[in-house]
Amino acid sequence: MLTHCQDDVTVYPDYVAHTAPKLLFVCKTQGEESAIPRVMHKHDDRLEIMFVARGSGQYLIGGRQYLAQQGDILIFNQGVVHDERPHVSEDSLIYSCGISQLHIDGLPENHLIGRDKSAVIAAGEQSQALCGLFDALCAQIFNNERHHGVVTHHLLNAIVVICRNICLARHEQLEKTDASLGLSIKQFIDEHYKEPINLESIMAASGITRFYLIHLFKKFSGYTPKQYLIRRRVGEAQSLLVNTDMDVTTIAGEVGYESVNNFHRVFKMVVGIPPTQYKKLWMEGIQVKAG
Repeated sequence: MLTHCQDDVTVYPDYVAHTAPKLLFVCKTQGEESAIPRVMHKHDDRLEIMFVARGSGQYLIGGRQYLAQQGDILIFNQGVVHDERPHVSEDSLIYSCGISQLHIDGLPENHLIGRDKSAVIAAGEQSQALCGLFDALCAQIFNNERHHGVVTHHLLNAIVVICRNICLARHEQLEKTDASLGLSIKQFIDEHYKEPINLESIMAASGITRFYLIHLFKKFSGYTPKQYLIRRRVGEAQSLLVNTDMDVTTIAGEVGYESVNNFHRVFKMVVGIPPTQYKKLWMEGIQVKAG
């Protein structure tokens, strides 16, 4: 099959005008040498992109824990604290490169993605292409090929563009998944708020880690799961206070509190006044309006 292609674009459209990234280093580690840990640190002068061609490892990036596996891209934005613990493997193969002068519209210097995005993304079908680009980049630099500066410039741009495209596409998919998962967590709390639920029970129901649960639900609702649970219980208590003749102790039990003292404390913390005073003020207000 013959496909004609005419493309006059020579600079990535997302770069700030008249800028282009600069390659600082490229690294290729194999076997046990790739398993040397790099303890908590950050880089204030560059972005680093890592590609796990073979192998796996535990990585902490920006306070979030990741298990990186074969075919994953890891993004270490400038200034982001990270911890690298590759697993020992005789056949592991990891590429990495350091980049400066990267200016992408809407992002800080030397950032490939926003700091709120997942820093580990599966390359998927692009894994083989990325492996080839990194291998070619290493060959040009290590062998000091003729005019290697020109070739490495274009190879670097190809790596940056492909990695960014993959990240943008995967983040869009993740956001849709996160929204659905956030809604399911909300529904779980809404259905079980009267019960003695906690983070562990929500984690078991949703099948995700504590950190991811808190981060995802805070982004979805604006509250941590605990904050949402408290507000859900207090909101229901407010309804029961003004719409029923239940006493405060009964209402406390109805909304999931075994201790009425704890209920008093939480209610006052959220509403600003105790439940009995809230009911009194509400009923007095109704009487004034009725009169």
